[in-house]
Amino acid sequence: MPYRLYLDESGTDDVTHCDAEEHRYLGLTGVIIKQDHCRDVCVPDLARIKREIFDHDPDHPPCLHREDIKGFKREFHVLRDEALRKRFDDAIIKHMEDVQFTVIAAVIDKLGMMKKVNWTNKEPYHYLMEIMTEKFTLFLERKKDTGDIMPEMRRGKKDKDLQSAYLRTWRGGTYHATQSLIQARLPAKQLKFRNKEHNIAGLQLSDLIAHPSALYVRQRVGHKVKLGPYALRIIDLLRGKKYDRSFWGTTMGYGMKYLP
Repeated sequence: MPYRLYLDESGTDDVTHCDAEEHRYLGLTGVIIKQDHCRDVCVPDLARIKREIFDHDPDHPPCLHREDIKGFKREFHVLRDEALRKRFDDAIIKHMEDVQFTVIAAVIDKLGMMKKVNWTNKEPYHYLMEIMTEKFTLFLERKKDTGDIMPEMRRGKKDKDLQSAYLRTWRGGTYHATQSLIQARLPAKQLKFRNKEHNIAGLQLSDLIAHPSALYVRQRVGHKVKLGPYALRIIDLLRGKKYDRSFWGTTMGYGMKYLP
C-alpha cells in the first residue's frame, strides 16, 4: 500500500504580529507512515493505550491532543495522577518506538522571511506546504512508491486556500522536484483534510510530535529554546531513528529544514 503524510502545525501563520516572539515562528511537521502499517499497527496500538488508560465511551474514544493533555482537559483530567501520567507517557513513547514512521519538519522565521525582498510567497503555511510536498515527493522517489497528504482541517477559506496552494505546486513543480515527478509520486491532486473529531491515529501522532520537533529544529540552528523532560524523550527518539536522513545520516536538509 502507498504512504501517507500526516501534517500538523506548531505556531501560527499570522504575519501581522510576527515581531512578537510568541508569533514569530511557524513549524509544520509531517509523519510519513505506510498505510497498511498504520491500519495494522498504529491504529490498534493507539486504541489499546486509550482503553488501558482512560475509562472512555467505546463509541467516542478520546482524541490525543497535546494542548488538552498538557492542560488536563476533558478526559485527560485523570492524568493529574502522577502514576497514571507516567504510565501514559511511557506507553506513548513505546508506541512511537514501535510504529514505523519517518518525520520531516520545516520551521519558518516569519520575521526573517518578511525582510527578504525576494520572498514571493507571503503565506507562511503555504510556503511550508510547498517544502513538505517537495520533501515527501523526494522520499517517495527514493522508496519508488506513491503516497498522499492528510493535513489537519482548519475549516473554511484556509482549507480552500491551502488546497489551491498545493495544486499550484502539484501542477508546477519545485526547484528540486519537477511537475512530472510530483504527479508520479503523488497521484491525487486533492489533499485529504481531516479534523481531530475524526480521531485519525496518524494526525494524533503528528500532533504529539509537532511542538517538540519545531523547537528542536530551532535549537539545531542555535536558538535558545526550553525543552521539558518529556519533549526531550520525544526528540531523542526522533533524532536517533525517525527524522528522514541522507544515506550518510544527515538530517538537516532531509528530515528538517529551517528558513530563512
